Amino acid sequence: MSVVVTITSTINSSPVPSWVNNNGDNSPSLRETSASFSRRSSKISLLRKKKKVCCGAKSTDDDYHATIKSLNSRGRFPRKSLGQHYMLNSDINDQLAAAAKVKEGDFVLEIGPGTGSLTNVLLNLGASVLAIDKDPHMVDLVRERFAGSDKFKVLHEDFVKSHIRSHMLSFLETRNLSHPDFALAKVVSNLPFNISTDVVKLLLPMGDIFSHVVLLLQDEAALRLVEPALRTSEYRPINILVNFYSEPEYNFRVPRENFFPQPKVDAAVVTFKLKHPRDYPDVSSTKSFFSLVNSAFNGKRKMLRKSLQHLSSSPEIEKALGVAGLPVTSRPEELTLGDFVKLHNDLKMSSSSLETTRAELGLLVVYLNKAEARDKICRAIQYGSKFVSDGQPGTAQNVDKSTSLARKVFRLFKFVNDLHALISPVPKGTPLPLALLGKSKNALLSTFLFLDQIVWLGRTGIYKNKERAELLGRISLFCWMGSSACTSLVELGELGRLSASIKKLEKEIGNKDKHQNEQYRAKLQRSNERSLALIKAGMDFVVAFGLLQLAPKKVTPRVTGAFGFASSLISCYQLLPSHPKSKTV
Repeated sequence: MSVVVTITSTINSSPVPSWVNNNGDNSPSLRETSASFSRRSSKISLLRKKKKVCCGAKSTDDDYHATIKSLNSRGRFPRKSLGQHYMLNSDINDQLAAAAKVKEGDFVLEIGPGTGSLTNVLLNLGASVLAIDKDPHMVDLVRERFAGSDKFKVLHEDFVKSHIRSHMLSFLETRNLSHPDFALAKVVSNLPFNISTDVVKLLLPMGDIFSHVVLLLQDEAALRLVEPALRTSEYRPINILVNFYSEPEYNFRVPRENFFPQPKVDAAVVTFKLKHPRDYPDVSSTKSFFSLVNSAFNGKRKMLRKSLQHLSSSPEIEKALGVAGLPVTSRPEELTLGDFVKLHNDLKMSSSSLETTRAELGLLVVYLNKAEARDKICRAIQYGSKFVSDGQPGTAQNVDKSTSLARKVFRLFKFVNDLHALISPVPKGTPLPLALLGKSKNALLSTFLFLDQIVWLGRTGIYKNKERAELLGRISLFCWMGSSACTSLVELGELGRLSASIKKLEKEIGNKDKHQNEQYRAKLQRSNERSLALIKAGMDFVVAFGLLQLAPKKVTPRVTGAFGFASSLISCYQLLPSHPKSKTV
């Protein structure tokens, strides 16, 4: 009992840390909570001895009294919608850091720093900390508290929606130049309970970035993740994911009395030692593997030969189960990670060629469903025929003329697209000359496409004035040639801006491993796309020049056809749909 009295006295008389605003001393929320938390401090002290959760009692600046004062200084109260439960026991923060083996020079990600009690422990151990919090008030609090540290950075973001991989790669690339011995980062966090599953799914597949993930979770959730029993309702797809990407370990339980406000359940600390991607189980595709696992558990009480029928036939599933050494009556809750890997790989071998064919045909359907794509295919046929005919009568010339007329149907009302672009605002930061050239291109191209409709009406006989239709046809071609020239100048200008931006980025990140930088790769890809657009615009200019017969001896129908065919192939390539990116879950 004397231990309890001593600790309570120490806590209630501890000085308020320098980072807490003393204006909140007499606030109502503090008066209302102080009595109950004095009683709770006694419970925490007893729990330290009885349950051996912590290493021993000690007074620090981050006890319950400082936490309440800190919240009151901002006029804040824990928000249930954000799952906020603040740690009142500094020893548990010490043990969280110890579980991750945090040492001098480590780089640590912390999700939901709250008042900064765990952050303070990590910084005192010599680690650099990147904290992410959804609550802007807590972001301001920790930013002010650790303003004097050059090893701390906080981001105001919703972690579940943040681009954490991009953030981490950016920080690690910069940091590894000066700390080459610390290649991988760590995660240490007292998580909001309501996002724990989402966070686990996001973090565990990042074995190329993190070595250890140490999280404080609900006790029941922690047990389900680490120690699920086969043939029970607790065995779920998340257990397969956890063991696929990591080696989980249940460290210790944290009684609910250690939090403010007190949750309805106890918590626990879990360590996930992440596997490097080269050490993942041998599957041909993580996307298809987890698709199979999720499909299996969607019909949890069904036998696999029924729940996986949409992936393969029942006889093939039964054969794969036999090869894996499993009964044909197996259900998903009876299979280990290794069993699922064997089942997936055997089924994948029998259906991989069919899936590949189906996927490629799906992309082709998406491509052909675009009217623009069909138009460019017809354009390639048109100019290919012009190249073959070289302006001489015959079958090739007939194909050229008939395809040219058919293409005009695809372009009905297409001028509206460029008319819309003409009256739309230009992107911010675009230089005035490039903006004017861009608008000129839109005006000329929309005029070309509009006049082309009249040309079509004249060739079909709907519009009777053939001489005027021919004149409008020549005017439309001049508009197209002008728009191609404007496009070339715009692309040249944008390439110059991109080149300057890439050189600036290279100086920031250095030439070493620059191709691993996502921002650098994105800029390089945009540069390649604009270079291709520049080549196409130049070819279109030559084609328009040839169709107008401004230099018939030099730009012959064959030359026009060659440039038009090459330009059409570039257009077809630009419209190709990209392959969907693989997802792990």
